[in-house]
Amino acid sequence: MATNQRDRANSLLALVKDLATAGPNPLNYESLCSWVESYDWKSMDWELLLPAIEDPTDYARNILCLEPFEVVLIQWPPGVESAVHHHEGFWGAVVCLSGELENVAYELKQDKLNIKEIIQASSQGIIAEPDGTLHKIRNGSDSESLVTLHFYSPALADLDGLVLYDLPTGNRLTCNALAPTASVALDASFYRMVEPVAFEYVAPSDASHFHCNIVPKPNPQSIEQMVSNYYAEHASVYDAQDLQVLKRNRYTAAIDNRIVRSFLDMNEVQPVRKVMHFACGTGRRAASIRELTSLHYEMHGVDLCPEMADQARQRGVQVEVDSLIEIELRPHWQSFDAITLLYAYGHLPSRRIRKQVLKTAHQMLRSGGQMIFDVFDAADPAEWGPDTIRQFDEQRLGSQGYEKGDVFYKRSRGEELAFMHYCDRETLEAVILEAGFDSVEMKTIGYDQKSGEEAETGKLFVVAKKA
Repeated sequence: MATNQRDRANSLLALVKDLATAGPNPLNYESLCSWVESYDWKSMDWELLLPAIEDPTDYARNILCLEPFEVVLIQWPPGVESAVHHHEGFWGAVVCLSGELENVAYELKQDKLNIKEIIQASSQGIIAEPDGTLHKIRNGSDSESLVTLHFYSPALADLDGLVLYDLPTGNRLTCNALAPTASVALDASFYRMVEPVAFEYVAPSDASHFHCNIVPKPNPQSIEQMVSNYYAEHASVYDAQDLQVLKRNRYTAAIDNRIVRSFLDMNEVQPVRKVMHFACGTGRRAASIRELTSLHYEMHGVDLCPEMADQARQRGVQVEVDSLIEIELRPHWQSFDAITLLYAYGHLPSRRIRKQVLKTAHQMLRSGGQMIFDVFDAADPAEWGPDTIRQFDEQRLGSQGYEKGDVFYKRSRGEELAFMHYCDRETLEAVILEAGFDSVEMKTIGYDQKSGEEAETGKLFVVAKKA
């Protein structure tokens, strides 16, 4: 009996059998990735094809086909990872069918190997692997198996010639045709060549951050919880760490002084009585700004992190621990003279939500009030902005729910992830005006270079005014 269309759509075996007629044509990297992205992999039946685990310290492969391209189903025991290996002369995509996939990409320069970025994938997450990829795949769970489906072209009949990098020893190993997996722990008979101490792995410093995108992009509630957890992780030392970074000190002091001048200018026209600080954090900057103005307005705040909100209350901020992603005008949120959102606009997880926050802020302000905030500029070459644009294209993040400028990141010694959106200046201005504001002033303030001064590159300082 012929397989009907619905069964064929949900059957991995039927899909593989039909590749010659139903696969991408012409076959190239772009068409293969687009074809993989077009399927609902959550509904795909693959369990009967799953290879059995013979060694709990290594993964198991089932090569489903080699023509017109290779399709491989892999099961990874808890905590198991491949060696760091180089894709040279072939390309493709990987689908996470079940479990937690962690893809660590590296870059090798002058025999120094560094982590470039990390991508995490959950069910139906897709990771593109262009030619030249240098990476490893790891089961991110220590208790559950990971199942991945790999598509490669040209097909790899075996692992002959695949180059592996052993991070602890610096040895570079080249597999031969007998190697069963991309592992540096195999018997010497499975390697064509072993080059001792051929490179040096440079581990990330304790203070560094690196990109760690998640596919598919999590929902706004999950992203907000991530950001809250990220700040809770170092809430007790956040201010101390902040003050240790000289360029950030200069930048925040300059931004705060600009806000002080804006408040004093507004106060000459109409007394400033109430200020709202969205994402107020520990309240350190809110309290400092009021002290510098010598005004006696009420300080209100909203923050996700209870630990930081407690510190803000001690500084005199009337804080509500709450979300900004479903923000609505509240009865007591009326007639504010100013609203600030400092170093946090980019944490808002989507353009729709960022626009809604601006619309609500506009409603909260009195006539003549101002919304003052700063944003990470996607065009700043000293920041992650250009990298986020590159990643959006290279990692094909648009098909995974991302907006251009989105990035997830973490501290090299931290556990929690955070989210940031890097803004395009023209798009940002359009969103502000769509939210109802009558005028927008933007200035670029240096951060990495000319910290705190007006500069050609840096962060965008925004004053949105309500007539």
